[in-house]
Amino acid sequence: MFLTGLLLGTLSFFLLVTTQKESKASMDLLVVQNQQGFSDYYALSKSSDYLSGILMESVYSEKFLEEIKNANLVSTSFLPVGKADRLKEWQKTVRLKKNASVGIITVEVFADSQKQAADISNAVIDVLTNKYSLFLGQGQNVEIRVLSGPIAETNPTITQILLVGFGGFAIGIILAFMLVYYKSEYGRTKVNLKTFGENSFVHNFSQN
Repeated sequence: MFLTGLLLGTLSFFLLVTTQKESKASMDLLVVQNQQGFSDYYALSKSSDYLSGILMESVYSEKFLEEIKNANLVSTSFLPVGKADRLKEWQKTVRLKKNASVGIITVEVFADSQKQAADISNAVIDVLTNKYSLFLGQGQNVEIRVLSGPIAETNPTITQILLVGFGGFAIGIILAFMLVYYKSEYGRTKVNLKTFGENSFVHNFSQN
């Protein structure tokens, strides 16, 4: 069981390290909708959540990639030429999450170097803060504010490596234990059935 856990933990570690980009940059953006004399904060919160959802979906569009290229803040040569492959790779490069209650979008950018991750993050910030009207429409009294970042760091982090390694080790031990238990119970049942059959044969033979 220990060896199985060790094997699965090591395999999980190598899969994590070999499939992840080397660097990551993260930042938090706040979507603010300015409404003069409007005091329904619940409606404003729902509106900000709706606008945040539109912006998040827009980030993965061809139009957004076109604006990234036009900003001249980062080279897009790392992306494939084909449209479908280009969008798939972009979805792997940029990941977004949102806090629906306050309209905060968390952006994570994965790249081969910290400089590239920071450059891509700055390009994303530039498009979202200066050209959001391309995706939300004209006349929207909206402001995109950068709360933090971009903060570049190595990827995966030590915490992620430890969690994945220990998680794989624990799962390996559990699977090995279940296999041993199953074989033990299955073998015991097989022996009991065999013994029962032999006893029945002896009993019938003695009666005859």
